[in-house]
Amino acid sequence: MGDEPYAALLPWIVFAVVDRARAGGPMWAGIGALITALTLLLTSSRDRRRFGNVIVLGGVVWFAGLAVAGALHGSDTGFIADNGRALSAAGFALIAFGSLAFTPALEYYTRPHVRSSSWDDPAFNRVNVQITLIWAATFTAIALSHFVAFAFRSPEAFTVFNWVLPIALAAVAAHRSRICWDDFNDDEMFEPDPMRDLAIDWAAPTPPLHSTDH
Repeated sequence: MGDEPYAALLPWIVFAVVDRARAGGPMWAGIGALITALTLLLTSSRDRRRFGNVIVLGGVVWFAGLAVAGALHGSDTGFIADNGRALSAAGFALIAFGSLAFTPALEYYTRPHVRSSSWDDPAFNRVNVQITLIWAATFTAIALSHFVAFAFRSPEAFTVFNWVLPIALAAVAAHRSRICWDDFNDDEMFEPDPMRDLAIDWAAPTPPLHSTDH
């Protein structure tokens, strides 16, 4: 499970579902997301661990920090209690943007779909930068949406800006990522098997990843 593209989003989904601005919400949400991220690391294949799943590893650190901050500031009011979801989404954006200085975070999920001889190709790096930027920008927008939800403080605003808009943004990001990857795969130098859509599809079977070198 830890090697599937959709799995990278699971810790953030867990946080968003569990978080509440009362009863230690950010702390428990952080613990739940941390456990989810650790589970993803443990369930990733051994040969893939050497690449380093930047998103999930960063999530472990980020959610551990949010859990500790939530525990230290256990009040039902305050910045952390009010904006836990926004801080969670901002963490994803920071991890993704930060990875561009080294290896684009989404490369962990795309490498098995191309020949290993192509990993250093500029075109492969470019598409990974594009996809990582898409998700970094998306989570930046999601974080802002969560801030807006709290600013309005109405049931309608919470529904729209905490759930409807973030889900729509993620769906658009998944679609744009698929377009980028399909365009990349039009080049005959690379594997014809495109990366599956990054959209969350709980009911769909998850066939094993294939590579010509492994």
